[in-house]
Amino acid sequence: MDRQQLQEARQALGRKLAEWRKARQLIQDDLARQVHSSRSTVAMVERGRQVVDRIFWLQCESVLDAEGELIDAYQAYRQLEDQHRVEKADAARRARWGVLADSVNGAGDPDSGLTAAASPEDGNALDHRVGTSSADGQTVGPSGLEGDRQRRKLLTSIAAVAAGSGLLGLTPNTTPRRVGVGDVARIEAITALYRSVDYEVGGGALYAEVGRFAEATSVLLASADTGPGNASLATAVAAARQLAGWTAFDAGRHSDAGRHWLAAERTSVAAGNQLLAARTRYCQARQFQHLHHNQDALATVRLAHDQLGREATPALLAMLRGAEAASLAALGEHAAAVTALEQASGHFEDIDPDQEPDWMRFYDRGELLAQYGRVYRDLARHDRRHADRAVEWTQAAIAAFGPQNVRSTVLNTVGLCSALALAGEPDRAIAVGSTVISQAQRLTSRRVRDRVRNLARDISPDIRHSGMTDFRHTVIRLFGAAV
Repeated sequence: MDRQQLQEARQALGRKLAEWRKARQLIQDDLARQVHSSRSTVAMVERGRQVVDRIFWLQCESVLDAEGELIDAYQAYRQLEDQHRVEKADAARRARWGVLADSVNGAGDPDSGLTAAASPEDGNALDHRVGTSSADGQTVGPSGLEGDRQRRKLLTSIAAVAAGSGLLGLTPNTTPRRVGVGDVARIEAITALYRSVDYEVGGGALYAEVGRFAEATSVLLASADTGPGNASLATAVAAARQLAGWTAFDAGRHSDAGRHWLAAERTSVAAGNQLLAARTRYCQARQFQHLHHNQDALATVRLAHDQLGREATPALLAMLRGAEAASLAALGEHAAAVTALEQASGHFEDIDPDQEPDWMRFYDRGELLAQYGRVYRDLARHDRRHADRAVEWTQAAIAAFGPQNVRSTVLNTVGLCSALALAGEPDRAIAVGSTVISQAQRLTSRRVRDRVRNLARDISPDIRHSGMTDFRHTVIRLFGAAV
């Protein structure tokens, strides 16, 4: 399977979309508007330059009433793409890791199954791993004790790989030694395993384990003899510290998060990896936003953008512009926020997944739509005429995430509850809010609980709808007053 065959398959898929669109007498603008996309995206897909994600094709299938042909063709293309990816990854892994590839694969290969679970294309990624709940409260995959048992088993497997690598026994007094490619590969593999769990269920459950591991890698870096692999070691350590910061943030451990991110940023810059430094600064900005320090968030995002320079990739630019839009909206700079969103969308259309770092897998269509929903909710807090758009964007984000990313689905369901309250739809807000409360109480993410607590700010204390009044009191009683 080579890239030329994939290109021909993409072009055939695009032609099929164009045929169905023309058969329904729609122009590209009409179709784009109905599937929450842009004309340029539809045009790029029809020319075989892009494929986009499954939610796009499901929406096209529905709008064009294509008798199942579009979604079948899309799934057939993805099977070809998966075959190509597996063949390419297997060759690259063995060239890079040698015999280590087999030992890592036994606990979960970071270049295949577990990291691929972060991809939005695999709607069933969790069915055999971790019990979760979707936005409508329906159970997906193993649940209850069985889901917890499988999650503990997976975490135990990762811990065993970490312990077997010899990394966890390192101390500041460790004798300096030459670090080889095997050491770097082990750090990358273990970080990828932990990252896959964070994508699926959130980092609140594993922040302590990831923190210990990341700090051990920093000890290895500090005690290592300078050698040709030092830059790659520094990059691997920075990635581990960035993930440790994110899981601490998700657990509400803001001091630990800041400490890990400071180390990650410093190490990334020292290694000359501005992409990873920008990713870390994005995380710092998200923490500032969560704590309502939006001026600091804005300055951090803009620093990340400026420091990237020519190394910037479309996904990183889209992610940073979306975060910038969120802070601008929170600060009341609404026109600038909408402009930043449009810039984020433009960069998103240019994304080529093969040219992006592996740790950018999380930034998909759902993340972009979630940024739109967040901005429009802030706009609606100042002008209720934006509330319907906030509902529309947030619903689209939830649909795009699907069951493979529980934390993001729940966070956006919280956003949907807020949007419905702002739109003057109390009954729907209560129905969604009841699901949110149930989900939030089961998740280990403190960040989710903080967001649920803030629901109270979008419900007026003197509202004359008894159900909403009761719901507001329930939120405050269970999660505390909004901040």
